[in-house]
Amino acid sequence: MKELEKPTIEKLEELEKQTKDKFTKKLIDDLKKQIKFANEPEMFKILNFERILKLIKHEDKRDKLNEFKKNKYRNVAYNLKISLRGKKRNLILNGEFLLSELSSMIQKEFDLEPMHLYEFQIGKYKFGPECDEWQEIFDSFDDYKLGSAISIAELNKGNKFRFLYDFGDKTLFNIEIVDIKKLDLGVLK
Repeated sequence: MKELEKPTIEKLEELEKQTKDKFTKKLIDDLKKQIKFANEPEMFKILNFERILKLIKHEDKRDKLNEFKKNKYRNVAYNLKISLRGKKRNLILNGEFLLSELSSMIQKEFDLEPMHLYEFQIGKYKFGPECDEWQEIFDSFDDYKLGSAISIAELNKGNKFRFLYDFGDKTLFNIEIVDIKKLDLGVLK
């Protein structure tokens, strides 16, 4: 098991430079005060520090995703093989499709009720309406383009990612990228 890092004022000041998020800055200020007072249990300080590290890591991922979100994927087609317990479906989608739209297509193709939470696990990134901090309830991690998500995760032909549907039943789909093709849109003019 990984040993948890102890927070110091110096480490917190360095982390403060890495974030623009007001909530994270408030947590850093609160932890600086806790460190100065010896009566606060050490474990609480360490857990608060871990929370700050996770928030900054998440903010960094969000910033990178927002950069990729600006890219256009209209001229890229993704051939995806979606599998669940022996059932398979192939979809060929333009990279501009939103992950929320892909979720709806999978739900329709596999006769699922469109009322449960879901999450795409693409590389080290997770997309979907699930949240792990109070402020992220308002994030729309499912409005990312398919092309953006695959590109930032650096996935290629033959790579796989997952789609988790219904956190209670934990219906887990495997999605393989069968092919990626650049489209010549000049013919469509």
